[in-house]
Amino acid sequence: MTKNPVNQEQKILKSFFHPLARNKEALELKNDAAYLFQRKEMVVSSDMMIEGKHFDKNYDPKVLARKLLRVNLSDIAAMGAMPYGYTLNVAIPKKNHNVWLKRFTSGLRLDGNKFGLKLFGGDLSESSQIFLSATIFGFVKKKFHKKLFVSEGSEIFVGGNIGDAALGFELLKDRKQKKIDSKNFFIKKLYLPDPQITLGISILGIAEFCTDISDGLISELELISQNSNLKANIFLKDIPLSKNTKKEIIETNDKKKKWEVILTGGEDYKLLFSVKQNKLNLLKKKKLQNIKKIGHFSQGIGVDIYDLDKKKINFKKKGFCHF
Repeated sequence: MTKNPVNQEQKILKSFFHPLARNKEALELKNDAAYLFQRKEMVVSSDMMIEGKHFDKNYDPKVLARKLLRVNLSDIAAMGAMPYGYTLNVAIPKKNHNVWLKRFTSGLRLDGNKFGLKLFGGDLSESSQIFLSATIFGFVKKKFHKKLFVSEGSEIFVGGNIGDAALGFELLKDRKQKKIDSKNFFIKKLYLPDPQITLGISILGIAEFCTDISDGLISELELISQNSNLKANIFLKDIPLSKNTKKEIIETNDKKKKWEVILTGGEDYKLLFSVKQNKLNLLKKKKLQNIKKIGHFSQGIGVDIYDLDKKKINFKKKGFCHF
């Protein structure tokens, strides 16, 4: 007697996903959609992760789950919203799927509890490669961040150290690269970004634009520059770096190449925002930790990077591209 595929799918849902969806809006995952009865203004965002493009098959499923939630939470942070819940689409190979799902859902549970997220439902399928997608919902009040236009003279800030995750990605990609003591530090930064939810909310009404750095600092600034017909001026001496990344720059023979990785590699998920001159005092009064001014907008177009001697430096690469 062959197994009933419908019963098999329901068994998987009951074993792994029902425990994550114990909220009234999920309707016990028995309906074709969830019922969100909150009468509040919301934002919604969606991200996907694909085997071979964003990760390889050796990734720990628990880590994949946590990163999937966190990259979506970073989008919520960039809007200045408070996280609420999510839907999930999962396609995985059939072989050893129970073992994989056990690890994956343990990661969902861990960070779901950490960030107060509800699972509302989604879809499940078999696939030759792993495909993951989450759609996340968050609450906003009267204001939320936009990234449409900036003004001449606005100052540019980031919410923490840049480049750690990009260096982690380089370490994974280049198996011939020399071993370094801080490898685990960089890999962890790549695997588990820290969504800056509190910062996103704190700068509501102060930031002129806000986005998260997913595809590289230069790439994100290029988009804002094009929208605003203004030039972003960025100074390497002001880029916040971890002590491990500083050490990497000091020890490398090709400092320009290392800086290119730091500024274009992406995966930082730190908030990037600008503040107009007349609101800088409001930002100062917030006494926010770990934000750093890295440049300003002026007349012109594109992104100009200035080295430690304040000389303009050009990179071949702009940022990560999905195509």
